[in-house]
Amino acid sequence: MDEGHSPYQAPNAGDERHDVWGEATGYRRVHWAAMTSVFLAVLAPLAIFIFGLIAIPTLGLIFGAIGYSHISKKPEIYAGKRIATIGLSLSLIFGLWSALNQYNNRDYLYTQALEQTRVWLTYIKEGKLGHAHQVMLAVQGRNHDAGDIEEFYQNDRAILEEQQARFARLPMKLMLDHIDRWEPADLRLLNNVLQRGIKKNEIQLVQEYLLPLQGDSDEAIAFRIQYWRQFFPEGRSSHWQIEGIGMLDGTFGDDDNDSHAGHNH
Repeated sequence: MDEGHSPYQAPNAGDERHDVWGEATGYRRVHWAAMTSVFLAVLAPLAIFIFGLIAIPTLGLIFGAIGYSHISKKPEIYAGKRIATIGLSLSLIFGLWSALNQYNNRDYLYTQALEQTRVWLTYIKEGKLGHAHQVMLAVQGRNHDAGDIEEFYQNDRAILEEQQARFARLPMKLMLDHIDRWEPADLRLLNNVLQRGIKKNEIQLVQEYLLPLQGDSDEAIAFRIQYWRQFFPEGRSSHWQIEGIGMLDGTFGDDDNDSHAGHNH
C-alpha cells in the first residue's frame, strides 16, 4: 500500500483542524468554565435593569477566569481560551454597567428625598401644617384635594388632634417653636444612612439632616427622617411618605405613642 495513503499515518501539523473560534481541535476539549462564562454573559444584560441579578455577570467573571486559567496552564488538554475571554469581557462590561446604574439610582433617590424634605419644611414654614401632615400619612389615607386640606383639618377633629399630637413631639416641636429662625433652603444633609428595597416598587430610605437656626451660628436642629417611597408604574408617579422622624440623640422611633415607632436603624 502506498505509504502516502496509509490509514495509520499520523497527521502532520498542517492537517490540524480548528473550530469556529479559531481554537485547535483534536483530542482537546473546550473547558466547561469557558462555556459557562459565555452562557452567563448572554444573560448578563438583565443585571442592568434588575440589580439583584448582578450575580450573573459576577459569576460570569469567576467562571471566565477559571476557564482562562485552566486553559492557559494545560493548553494540551483544554481549548476555548477565546471563549473564556469573550465571557470575561462581556461579564465585566455588563457588571460595571449594572453597578453604575444602581449607583445613579441610589444617588437620584437620595437627592429626591432631600428635595421632599425641603418641600415638607416649606409647608411648615408657611403654616400649612395640614399639607405637612399629609406627607406623613400613608397613601391610602390621602383622599383630599390639595386645595382643601387645610379646611379639611379644621372640620375633622380627630385628624386635627392626631396632627397636633405628632407635631408636639421632638423635633417637630423645636421646628415650630423656632419657626422664625430657620429657612428650608438652609437645610443641610449630614448623612445618607440607608436605602433598601422592601418589595417590588417600594423602598425605605433614611437620611440625617441639620437645620441651622438664625441668630446663633452654634444652634441647629439635627434630626433623622425615614422615608417610604412607593412607585406606581402604571401612572409613572411615586408617593413619598415620612414614616419616622426623630432627633439625633437616639430618640428616633422610640416614642411608645408614635404609630411610626420601631423604624429606627
